[in-house]
Amino acid sequence: MIRIGFVSIALFFACSIQASTLARTTAEFPEVPAPPSGEAQWVAKSMRLNGLPMTLKSFHSRMNPDAVLHYYDSWSKHRGSSASTRSSSMDWQILALKFEQFFITIQARSSDEGSHGTIAVSPSLSRASVQLETGFPIPASTKIVNLQQYDDRDAQAEHISLSSKRPPHIEARAFVQLLGGNGWSVIRQQRMQDIARGYVIEAQLGAQQALLTIFPDRVDGSSTAVIIVWRKS
Repeated sequence: MIRIGFVSIALFFACSIQASTLARTTAEFPEVPAPPSGEAQWVAKSMRLNGLPMTLKSFHSRMNPDAVLHYYDSWSKHRGSSASTRSSSMDWQILALKFEQFFITIQARSSDEGSHGTIAVSPSLSRASVQLETGFPIPASTKIVNLQQYDDRDAQAEHISLSSKRPPHIEARAFVQLLGGNGWSVIRQQRMQDIARGYVIEAQLGAQQALLTIFPDRVDGSSTAVIIVWRKS
């Protein structure tokens, strides 16, 4: 009991220090305005995507995507951007803006009323490093393929995507054992109704909550996909 309490306190302070560092980092990012004839709202004022600090907004505008990106291209030139790059992916139009210390990516696509999209701000890629590390207990048989970490106001959370070569039922059993061994209480474990061979696990540790979904990978039928939503506070 004493050991578990000590580890819990240590993890609490480690998460607090990491969260405050992330918030200070993203607070220095420029705030990109909403496009003309439109509005923007925060998705996350402080988050990490695969270890990269980032802010994220969504927007909509009565202007079409090309006009929106042209506006931001002009906006960036008046603020000292060193380069801009246009590209497209499926029905998305993408504008990448490089500054000395920051990198801004704007994605836009057509909507019934004009366009909508996202605005992401991150450190200059030359200064950034990709890290796939989480404090959540995961079996050694799984591999992190995507990690999103959020720190907004008093809420800290992670969205973790993993892959495994073991079947879903084996991985579900491994998670239950691992969570129990790390002080978590598994409050729900059941098969998914809408996905064959899929499992849902709900667990709690103090104020922390985690929802795990484990199911066959739709792209690679021989692999298992695991999605974890971990709310730390």
